[in-house]
Amino acid sequence: MITGIPNKKRGIERLAGITALLISFLVITAILTALDIKPDHINIHEDLSYLGDNIDRLMLNTMIWFVAAILIILFGPLILMSFLPYGRSSAYLAAFLISTTGILYIVISINGLNMISLISDYQGSTGQETDHMASLSYFILINRTNLQLAAYTLVGISSIILGLLISSSGLLPRFIGWMAIFGGLIYASFGWIGIDHILFMVGRLLFLLALILLGSFLLLRGTVKKTDK
Repeated sequence: MITGIPNKKRGIERLAGITALLISFLVITAILTALDIKPDHINIHEDLSYLGDNIDRLMLNTMIWFVAAILIILFGPLILMSFLPYGRSSAYLAAFLISTTGILYIVISINGLNMISLISDYQGSTGQETDHMASLSYFILINRTNLQLAAYTLVGISSIILGLLISSSGLLPRFIGWMAIFGGLIYASFGWIGIDHILFMVGRLLFLLALILLGSFLLLRGTVKKTDK
Protein backbone atom coordinates (compact mmCIF):
# COMPACT_ATOMS: atom_id res chain seq x y z
CA MET A 1 0.00 0.00 0.00
CA ILE A 2 1.39 3.39 -0.98
CA THR A 3 1.51 5.84 1.93
CA GLY A 4 3.76 8.69 3.05
CA ILE A 5 3.49 12.14 1.49
CA PRO A 6 -0.02 13.05 0.31
CA ASN A 7 -0.29 13.59 -3.44
CA LYS A 8 -1.05 17.32 -3.06
CA LYS A 9 1.93 17.86 -0.75
CA ARG A 10 4.13 15.83 -3.08
CA GLY A 11 3.09 18.01 -6.02
CA ILE A 12 3.88 21.22 -4.11
CA GLU A 13 7.32 19.97 -3.12
CA ARG A 14 8.01 18.83 -6.67
CA LEU A 15 7.02 22.26 -8.02
CA ALA A 16 9.10 24.01 -5.34
CA GLY A 17 12.11 21.87 -6.27
CA ILE A 18 11.78 22.59 -9.98
CA THR A 19 11.39 26.31 -9.26
CA ALA A 20 14.50 26.37 -7.05
CA LEU A 21 16.55 24.63 -9.72
CA LEU A 22 15.29 27.02 -12.42
CA ILE A 23 16.15 30.01 -10.23
CA SER A 24 19.65 28.59 -9.64
CA PHE A 25 20.20 28.14 -13.37
CA LEU A 26 18.95 31.65 -14.20
CA VAL A 27 21.03 33.31 -11.46
CA ILE A 28 24.19 31.53 -12.60
CA THR A 29 23.42 32.51 -16.22
CA ALA A 30 22.80 36.12 -15.18
CA ILE A 31 26.11 36.24 -13.30
CA LEU A 32 27.98 34.88 -16.31
CA THR A 33 26.31 37.24 -18.80
CA ALA A 34 27.16 40.23 -16.59
CA LEU A 35 30.89 39.51 -16.59
CA ASP A 36 33.01 42.31 -18.09
CA ILE A 37 30.07 44.69 -18.66
CA LYS A 38 30.25 46.52 -15.35
CA PRO A 39 30.74 50.32 -15.50
CA ASP A 40 33.51 51.74 -13.32
CA HIS A 41 31.59 54.97 -12.46
CA ILE A 42 34.67 57.11 -13.14
CA ASN A 43 33.79 58.62 -16.51
CA ILE A 44 30.09 58.38 -17.37
CA HIS A 45 30.67 59.00 -21.07
CA GLU A 46 33.15 56.13 -21.27
CA ASP A 47 30.77 53.96 -19.26
CA LEU A 48 27.89 54.68 -21.63
CA SER A 49 30.01 54.04 -24.70
CA TYR A 50 31.21 50.75 -23.23
CA LEU A 51 27.68 49.69 -22.25
CA GLY A 52 26.47 50.69 -25.69
CA ASP A 53 28.99 48.31 -27.24
CA ASN A 54 27.60 45.52 -25.05
CA ILE A 55 23.93 46.51 -25.12
CA ASP A 56 22.77 43.10 -26.38
CA ARG A 57 24.37 41.34 -23.43
CA LEU A 58 22.98 43.98 -21.12
CA MET A 59 19.48 43.36 -22.49
CA LEU A 60 19.90 39.59 -22.16
CA ASN A 61 21.09 39.97 -18.57
CA THR A 62 18.13 42.20 -17.71
CA MET A 63 15.63 39.75 -19.21
CA ILE A 64 17.19 36.84 -17.33
CA TRP A 65 16.89 38.71 -14.05
CA PHE A 66 13.28 39.63 -14.86
CA VAL A 67 12.30 35.98 -15.40
CA ALA A 68 14.27 34.93 -12.31
CA ALA A 69 12.50 37.63 -10.28
CA ILE A 70 9.07 36.27 -11.24
CA LEU A 71 10.13 32.76 -10.23
CA ILE A 72 11.53 34.06 -6.92
CA ILE A 73 8.20 35.73 -6.15
CA LEU A 74 6.41 32.43 -6.83
CA PHE A 75 9.01 30.49 -4.84
CA GLY A 76 7.98 32.25 -1.62
CA PRO A 77 4.45 30.73 -1.44
CA LEU A 78 5.84 27.33 -2.50
CA ILE A 79 8.31 27.40 0.41
CA LEU A 80 5.46 28.41 2.71
CA MET A 81 3.28 25.47 1.65
CA SER A 82 6.21 23.05 1.81
CA PHE A 83 7.45 24.04 5.28
CA LEU A 84 4.30 25.35 7.00
CA PRO A 85 3.67 22.15 9.00
CA TYR A 86 7.23 22.31 10.39
CA GLY A 87 7.45 25.93 11.55
CA ARG A 88 4.54 28.29 11.10
CA SER A 89 6.12 31.68 11.91
CA SER A 90 9.48 30.85 10.29
CA ALA A 91 7.76 29.58 7.14
CA TYR A 92 5.71 32.77 6.79
CA LEU A 93 8.79 34.95 7.38
CA ALA A 94 10.92 33.00 4.89
CA ALA A 95 8.17 33.14 2.26
CA PHE A 96 7.69 36.88 2.77
CA LEU A 97 11.41 37.65 2.50
CA ILE A 98 11.86 35.46 -0.58
CA SER A 99 8.91 37.02 -2.44
CA THR A 100 10.04 40.53 -1.38
CA THR A 101 13.46 39.74 -2.85
CA GLY A 102 11.77 38.83 -6.13
CA ILE A 103 9.84 42.11 -6.13
CA LEU A 104 13.10 44.00 -5.56
CA TYR A 105 14.67 42.25 -8.57
CA ILE A 106 11.64 43.25 -10.65
CA VAL A 107 12.47 46.86 -9.74
CA ILE A 108 16.14 46.26 -10.61
CA SER A 109 15.10 44.80 -13.98
CA ILE A 110 12.92 47.84 -14.72
CA ASN A 111 15.89 50.02 -13.77
CA GLY A 112 17.98 48.03 -16.26
CA LEU A 113 15.42 48.56 -19.03
CA ASN A 114 15.45 52.30 -18.34
CA MET A 115 19.23 52.25 -18.52
CA ILE A 116 19.16 50.44 -21.86
CA SER A 117 16.67 52.99 -23.23
CA LEU A 118 18.90 55.87 -22.15
CA ILE A 119 21.98 54.23 -23.65
CA SER A 120 20.17 53.94 -26.98
CA ASP A 121 19.14 57.61 -26.81
CA TYR A 122 22.67 58.61 -25.78
CA GLN A 123 24.17 56.92 -28.82
CA GLY A 124 22.00 59.05 -31.10
CA SER A 125 22.34 62.34 -29.18
CA THR A 126 24.61 65.33 -29.80
CA GLY A 127 25.71 68.49 -27.97
CA GLN A 128 23.86 69.44 -24.77
CA GLU A 129 21.50 66.54 -25.24
CA THR A 130 24.44 64.18 -24.77
CA ASP A 131 25.35 65.78 -21.43
CA HIS A 132 21.71 65.61 -20.32
CA MET A 133 21.51 61.91 -21.20
CA ALA A 134 24.79 61.29 -19.39
CA SER A 135 23.48 62.96 -16.21
CA LEU A 136 20.30 60.88 -16.23
CA SER A 137 22.27 57.74 -16.92
CA TYR A 138 24.64 58.42 -14.04
CA PHE A 139 21.69 58.84 -11.69
CA ILE A 140 20.20 55.52 -12.88
CA LEU A 141 23.54 53.73 -12.52
CA ILE A 142 23.94 54.96 -8.93
CA ASN A 143 20.34 54.03 -8.17
CA ARG A 144 20.93 50.58 -9.65
CA THR A 145 24.01 50.11 -7.47
CA ASN A 146 22.04 51.03 -4.34
CA LEU A 147 19.22 48.67 -5.31
CA GLN A 148 21.72 45.87 -5.88
CA LEU A 149 23.29 46.44 -2.46
CA ALA A 150 19.82 46.25 -0.89
CA ALA A 151 19.20 43.05 -2.85
CA TYR A 152 22.41 41.47 -1.53
CA THR A 153 21.27 42.20 2.02
CA LEU A 154 17.76 40.89 1.43
CA VAL A 155 19.03 37.74 -0.30
CA GLY A 156 21.38 37.13 2.61
CA ILE A 157 18.67 37.57 5.26
CA SER A 158 16.27 35.37 3.27
CA SER A 159 18.93 32.68 3.01
CA ILE A 160 19.60 32.82 6.76
CA ILE A 161 15.90 32.51 7.69
CA LEU A 162 15.35 29.73 5.15
CA GLY A 163 18.46 27.96 6.42
CA LEU A 164 17.21 28.14 10.01
CA LEU A 165 13.86 26.76 8.86
CA ILE A 166 15.52 23.86 7.04
CA SER A 167 17.80 23.09 9.99
CA SER A 168 15.01 23.12 12.57
CA SER A 169 12.29 21.37 10.54
CA GLY A 170 14.13 18.16 9.70
CA LEU A 171 12.29 18.07 6.36
CA LEU A 172 15.60 18.12 4.47
CA PRO A 173 19.21 17.30 5.43
CA ARG A 174 20.37 19.88 7.96
CA PHE A 175 23.67 20.56 6.20
CA ILE A 176 21.68 22.33 3.46
CA GLY A 177 20.33 24.69 6.10
CA TRP A 178 23.79 25.41 7.50
CA MET A 179 25.13 26.10 4.00
CA ALA A 180 22.26 28.55 3.45
CA ILE A 181 22.93 30.24 6.81
CA PHE A 182 26.68 30.70 6.29
CA GLY A 183 26.19 31.68 2.65
CA GLY A 184 23.55 34.22 3.63
CA LEU A 185 25.70 35.74 6.39
CA ILE A 186 28.62 36.23 4.02
CA TYR A 187 26.40 37.39 1.16
CA ALA A 188 24.71 40.07 3.25
CA SER A 189 27.92 41.25 4.93
CA PHE A 190 30.43 41.33 2.09
CA GLY A 191 28.05 42.49 -0.64
CA TRP A 192 28.59 46.01 0.71
CA ILE A 193 32.36 45.62 0.59
CA GLY A 194 32.60 44.47 -3.01
CA ILE A 195 31.32 41.68 -5.21
CA ASP A 196 34.89 40.98 -6.31
CA HIS A 197 35.88 40.18 -2.71
CA ILE A 198 36.86 36.52 -2.31
CA LEU A 199 34.59 36.04 0.72
CA PHE A 200 31.60 37.40 -1.18
CA MET A 201 32.28 34.88 -3.92
CA VAL A 202 32.47 32.11 -1.30
CA GLY A 203 29.15 33.26 0.17
CA ARG A 204 27.55 33.35 -3.26
CA LEU A 205 28.84 29.85 -4.02
CA LEU A 206 27.50 28.48 -0.71
CA PHE A 207 24.13 30.16 -1.32
CA LEU A 208 23.82 28.75 -4.85
CA LEU A 209 24.88 25.26 -3.76
CA ALA A 210 22.33 25.36 -0.94
CA LEU A 211 19.63 26.46 -3.41
CA ILE A 212 20.54 23.70 -5.87
CA LEU A 213 20.54 21.07 -3.11
CA LEU A 214 17.27 22.42 -1.72
CA GLY A 215 15.66 22.14 -5.14
CA SER A 216 17.11 18.69 -5.77
CA PHE A 217 15.94 17.22 -2.46
CA LEU A 218 12.47 18.79 -2.72
CA LEU A 219 12.14 17.46 -6.26
CA LEU A 220 13.27 14.03 -5.07
CA ARG A 221 10.80 14.06 -2.17
CA GLY A 222 8.01 15.11 -4.49
CA THR A 223 8.84 12.45 -7.06
CA VAL A 224 9.76 9.33 -5.09
CA LYS A 225 6.82 7.53 -3.48
CA LYS A 226 7.30 6.20 0.02
CA THR A 227 5.86 2.85 1.02
CA ASP A 228 5.21 1.13 4.32
CA LYS A 229 5.72 -2.59 4.55
